[in-house]
Amino acid sequence: MRLLFGMIIGALLTVGGAYVADSRTDPLQGTRMVNWNVVGQKLSDLTVDLRRVWDDFTRQITGPP
Repeated sequence: MRLLFGMIIGALLTVGGAYVADSRTDPLQGTRMVNWNVVGQKLSDLTVDLRRVWDDFTRQITGPP
């Protein structure tokens, strides 16, 4: 359990550190580590896909409306 918790905290610290480092750089130079627009779009696509999977799962459990 501690290993899983440590991995989650490590991932959050990594993403948070990249975000802080990118927010401190000059946006006009274009030397950001992460393209946050792409990250946002990928996260949006992921949530849409997860919502569709969840709806299909609950539809199988409860039956059609």
